[in-house]
Amino acid sequence: MNAHRRLAATAVVAVVAVGAAVYLVSTSTNESDVPSVATATAPGAVWTVDASDVLENEFATFEDPVGGRYGEVFGGVVDAGDVLVAEAGLTNQDSKKFERAEFVGIDAASGAVRWTTPADGTGRCSTALLDGKILCRSDSDVVTIDPGDGELTRYGTRWNIHGVGTDGTDVYVVEGDPDGYTVRVHSGSLSDLDENWTTTYDNTWVDSTTFGDIVQFAGGVGVGVGGGVGVARFTSGTAVFDAGTGAAVDTFDSPDCARSRELRDGDAFFVIGRRCSDLFEFRTDLVDSASNVIATANEEVWQRLSVDNSRAGDPVLFDGKAYDPRTGAQLWEFDEESPVSDLAIIDGVVMWMYGPARDLRTGAILWEPDVEQQSVLPTAAYDGSAYTVGWQDILVIDPATGHRRASVSLDGLLGNTGGRSEQVALQETGAGVLVVNESRLNLIR
Repeated sequence: MNAHRRLAATAVVAVVAVGAAVYLVSTSTNESDVPSVATATAPGAVWTVDASDVLENEFATFEDPVGGRYGEVFGGVVDAGDVLVAEAGLTNQDSKKFERAEFVGIDAASGAVRWTTPADGTGRCSTALLDGKILCRSDSDVVTIDPGDGELTRYGTRWNIHGVGTDGTDVYVVEGDPDGYTVRVHSGSLSDLDENWTTTYDNTWVDSTTFGDIVQFAGGVGVGVGGGVGVARFTSGTAVFDAGTGAAVDTFDSPDCARSRELRDGDAFFVIGRRCSDLFEFRTDLVDSASNVIATANEEVWQRLSVDNSRAGDPVLFDGKAYDPRTGAQLWEFDEESPVSDLAIIDGVVMWMYGPARDLRTGAILWEPDVEQQSVLPTAAYDGSAYTVGWQDILVIDPATGHRRASVSLDGLLGNTGGRSEQVALQETGAGVLVVNESRLNLIR
């Protein structure tokens, strides 16, 4: 067995009069066209869906409808509650392009394929929903997908759209000229995509290397009402803006860089490297969404939260220490010598790779990891459990004690991948934890 298989700028408010024209409604395929052959459920899974069965083609694979969230692990879904929406298609071996793509509506409870509908070059979907519908982009169109039946509705613009997002109330469109150095963010409704405001970021660009959601909101949906915090990730840097007015709060771009960000209930925190390209000047700041510097380290600090379900007011971790986000007071620190860079926070428990789990609020040691759990971190949480991809199994761990609640064999979940990638990623959904692989999707819990 292969052990490695498992793994800106100045903001100027501009007025752009572009109305959204609904010019095409695409309905889903007929129920009779949906494959009738059910995938056999893998051992340890609630349900399993194979891309080959969905498209009735042995070479079919899944793609991430949001775009590159899991690095080299392909696949994933947009969680729409009762339905999980995936994307399946065929990779052209000459051009390497993903072709004959179909959106796939999967029943979250049973794994049954409810519908498929042509993707038609549509992608870069948002993980957040607007009135229960999924938002995506396609060249100059904003596209909605009805998760109930797969119906696509297109809203035409004159823009070159990089990405779309929502705070649950309004639509946010990120657009700019191809190969240009000006990016605009618009806020509005589907009927008038820039009716609220437009903000222009000069000396800024977005290209295909930008992955995942381009626009997100601290605390998730609904926080944009009355001026919540929005975060736009461009290829050239990161912008923080007032979601209600579009006013720029801060930008982190050359010579600085945003090394990580943490979004929680109404708050956003950033680990900012200062003069990142300078080989002789090292400083890193922990900054909140109001541009306040909470803490500073006179060194390079690299930090990654593989999973984080902390709440507003919880301590913020930075450079091996915990800080009060409101006062900046240091609350406690790790006393281990190993660098504390990769972390997971689940239900008030801080887990890291080389030392004991700690209470997020007090720093008290809760449990010591065993040998099996020292080299990997949880990457998903569901129903009070932490989910970790090990060398041979997915381990389900009690965050408070470290005790193993269950394990699921990766060989059983993956089955015969036909020579394709055997790497997996984990994605939390409302129905359970999705085990993402380019050939098949498994739901476990």
